[in-house]
Amino acid sequence: MIIYSNFTNTCYNQDDLARRQSTFTSPLETRDPFERDYGRIVHSASFRRLQAKTQVIGSEAGDLHRTRLTHSMEAAQIARSIVIFLNAHDPKLGEDFSLDVSLLEAAALAHDLGHPPFGHHGEQALHDCMNQYGGFEGNAQTFRILSRIEGDKVVGLNLTRALLYSIVKYPIILDDAIGTNTNKSIPPKANIYKADEDAFNWMMEPLSEEEKNYYMETKQSKQGFQKTIRKAWECSLLELADDIAYVTHDVEDAINLGFIPSSTLLQLLSSFPEFQRHFLRTDHFKYDLKQLISALISYFVFGVELKENELKTEYPRLKYRVELLPERFELLRLLKKLVIDEVVYSQTVQTMAWKGRFVIKQLFEAMMNETNLLPTNDRQSIASGIATADKARVVCDYIAGMTDSYAMKIYQQLFGRGDGAGFIPHL
Repeated sequence: MIIYSNFTNTCYNQDDLARRQSTFTSPLETRDPFERDYGRIVHSASFRRLQAKTQVIGSEAGDLHRTRLTHSMEAAQIARSIVIFLNAHDPKLGEDFSLDVSLLEAAALAHDLGHPPFGHHGEQALHDCMNQYGGFEGNAQTFRILSRIEGDKVVGLNLTRALLYSIVKYPIILDDAIGTNTNKSIPPKANIYKADEDAFNWMMEPLSEEEKNYYMETKQSKQGFQKTIRKAWECSLLELADDIAYVTHDVEDAINLGFIPSSTLLQLLSSFPEFQRHFLRTDHFKYDLKQLISALISYFVFGVELKENELKTEYPRLKYRVELLPERFELLRLLKKLVIDEVVYSQTVQTMAWKGRFVIKQLFEAMMNETNLLPTNDRQSIASGIATADKARVVCDYIAGMTDSYAMKIYQQLFGRGDGAGFIPHL
């Protein structure tokens, strides 16, 4: 393990800074380990692909609304704001013991890398395809990309332990979360595939058995799955930043695209005194809307507080968590419900979603039946005589890495008519 003698933030120990594989560090290197994590993520192919992956509203609705890339960048900025706010205002934090800005920004940029084309509907489609082969879950795919697929095939991007803790929202193996409940089309929340358990075990190596049990404790969900109830400190902060970015910016996009009337948002906010002075003038609509969205973000960021967990531990990742003040959490919930009701379940988005599910299932079936449709490296790994489940995982990894437009292009090449233009289902 490399010892970083110039890293003085006592919030992170040498285990947090460790990587699965030691690497050469230039004597001219001035970045700290988390800044290097940030660079590895930004320069990865998986990060670039986010520019053409659906956030909530598909690309067919236009090109000015958020994609997975812009959402991740905005989540990173909000995470940065929360870190700066907590470091400045919480008495438990100070110059020598503080949350690391680069770590949280890097984690925010990485948190959606595993999401497939066509958003959560694409995730459901891949889970249906993979149901008998270990399942699919976007968060687990993110961990797989970071620890195996992107970069080195053994250690992935070889990121720090603290970075991995920051993106593991659901510390459970997907098989364990599913249990015997294999008939559900929507996957349970889990961050680890059975095939990637070695990287997860490495991440948890420094923990005591008591700490591991606390971190991985579960309860049964209404759907009959095992649901985790805890996450690491930085991950709890990232989850809030993700939710804040999601509800505020998706509401803004939805209003600009006509999914949500501006009057509906103002009515929802009317019971919160902080927003009663805001209005949306017809002749200054975009400016006023942007000011309102900015005020919402600040309202949430300044409502974050640091809490101490009940576990008796000195390990900061498990000792603390971040929460939103109750009344601000309620507004976050209401805005999230507004997006789901008016956007996610709208005819336009559901039509795009149906198409996305259809395309992914057709591609999966075709590539399972004809492996020559896969890239050369994937064909070579399958040609070595691997099990059907491993073959399915290779196909799944390839499709999950596609952008929306690339998935449509491949579909049109395989099933289109004439010049391949347009969406023509192969029935």
